Amino acid sequence: MANKLIQLMIVGTQKSGTSSLLRYLAQHPDIYTHLQPEMTFFLQDHEYKRGYESAFAKYFSQCPESKKLIAKNVMVMHSPEIMQRIYEHNPEIHLVVLLREPVARAYSAYWWARRRGWENIKTFEEALAAEEARLNEDWFKWRQCGYRYNSTYCLHIKDLIARFGEKNIHCFLTDELKENSQAVCKRLFKLLNIRDNFEPAVDEQHNQAAIPRSEKFSFLFTQFLSSHNPLKRAIRRLVPNAAAYKMRKTILNWNDKPFTPPPINPKTREELESYFKPFNQELAELLGQDLSYWDTHKTSM
Repeated sequence: MANKLIQLMIVGTQKSGTSSLLRYLAQHPDIYTHLQPEMTFFLQDHEYKRGYESAFAKYFSQCPESKKLIAKNVMVMHSPEIMQRIYEHNPEIHLVVLLREPVARAYSAYWWARRRGWENIKTFEEALAAEEARLNEDWFKWRQCGYRYNSTYCLHIKDLIARFGEKNIHCFLTDELKENSQAVCKRLFKLLNIRDNFEPAVDEQHNQAAIPRSEKFSFLFTQFLSSHNPLKRAIRRLVPNAAAYKMRKTILNWNDKPFTPPPINPKTREELESYFKPFNQELAELLGQDLSYWDTHKTSM
C-alpha cells in the first residue's frame, strides 16, 4: 500500500486557483488527496530523506486501494532538482499547471507572502527590487518571494516538457478554470481513467485574500513552523498529523482578517507588462495559444 504512487500533481502556479482546483478534483469518489493545502514531501529535504513510505503515512494513510492519488505543491515546478525527485517517484505522473496573467499573479503573491509572514518589505516595488538578490542568496528561503521568477512561466514549463514529455504536462489558464471549472475537471478525470460525468461543486472559492491582524505574529509563527527546534519536534511527536494541520489552520485563520489589496501602481504594472511580454509570447508559441490579452489591462487583479 505504501508503494501506491501519485498519479497526478498540481505543480503550479501559486495564486492561480490551484487550491480551488485541488478541492474540486478531490470531490470525485475515485480520487484521494491530502488534507494539507500542500504536499511538501518533494520540496523539504528533511521530509524527502525519510522516504516516500513516511510521506505516504503522513499524507495518504487512509487512501483506499481503489482510489487514485493526487497531490499539490505550487513551488516545486520552479526547481529542476525537485522536479527530478518527482520524476524518480513516477516518470508517468500527470503534471497540472494553472497559468494566471503574470502581473496579477505576482502582485497577488506579494500580498499572500505578507499575509503568511514570508515578506517583510512594505511595498511591492521594493520587494521587486530585492527579488534577484534574495533568490541568488537562497532560492529555498525566498521561494515565496520570487514575484517575477515564479511568473516567468515558459522557463519552467520548457523544463517540465523536456523532463516528462509533452503528453504528461497539462496547462490551463486561470480564466478557463473560472469560466468553466467543470470542463477542466472533466479533462483531468479522463486523464486518470475515471468516470468523467461526475460534476463536483465548484461554487466555493478557496484561499481568498486576507491580511494578518498582526504581521509580527504571522512572521514568528511562520518561522516556528519552518524551524527544526526541539519544541516543534516534540509537538509533532505528540500530535497526529491531521490534528496538527487543523491546529495550524485554526491559528492562521484566527490571525487573518478580510482584505482587498489596493490597486497596483500603474507605472509598476506597465513596467512588469513590458518585462513579461517576450516571455508571454514564447509561452504562447509553446502552448499554441493566444495570450496577447495578457499584455493589456483586461484581466482582473
